[in-house]
Amino acid sequence: MPISQRFLEDFDKKEIKKEFGLKDNLKTILFFAGGRMGLARKNIFEYMQTLANIKENIQIVAVSGKNKKVYERFKQIAENKENIKVLEFTNKVPELMRISDLVITKPGGITSSEALASNVPILAINPIPGQEEENAEFLEENKVAIWLKPKDKLQEKLKEVLKDKTLNNLKENTKKLGNANSAKEICENILKTMV
Repeated sequence: MPISQRFLEDFDKKEIKKEFGLKDNLKTILFFAGGRMGLARKNIFEYMQTLANIKENIQIVAVSGKNKKVYERFKQIAENKENIKVLEFTNKVPELMRISDLVITKPGGITSSEALASNVPILAINPIPGQEEENAEFLEENKVAIWLKPKDKLQEKLKEVLKDKTLNNLKENTKKLGNANSAKEICENILKTMV
């Protein structure tokens, strides 16, 4: 899956955390609401509420994208919570991935590829039946993600994945599967077939 070359950049993590008002000593969770133009599932608000209620040493960057209703609801849930930053659409995904310890997202091809290229483990939520479910299964089988199934509780899965040993193992496995050079390699392969 081709991704932006910006995922190859060497960002200053301290500067990025400072820019977003994040602390150095907390684990950072990047939470993508998923779905544009009203397509996000209702359970993302339950997930956001669960994240807001967690007392452990974490901070959350919740990205609502272009969905105004999701943004307003996220802001409401995050009110008076210093450890939660709510963003609308942002072009700083490579920077946010670089400072994150975990990404909670739908397992779409692009976001999954971006997370793997950034060596960030995934907690896969709300896959669309078909390709995204296959992605979630593939990511979990390759031990770079944990798939939150409908019967699972987010708080329990988070406790499991945020254990240092589990998180480190998942992160180590992303190095084997992720490829930030994918766009370049695709172009090179196309050029080779044309010669």
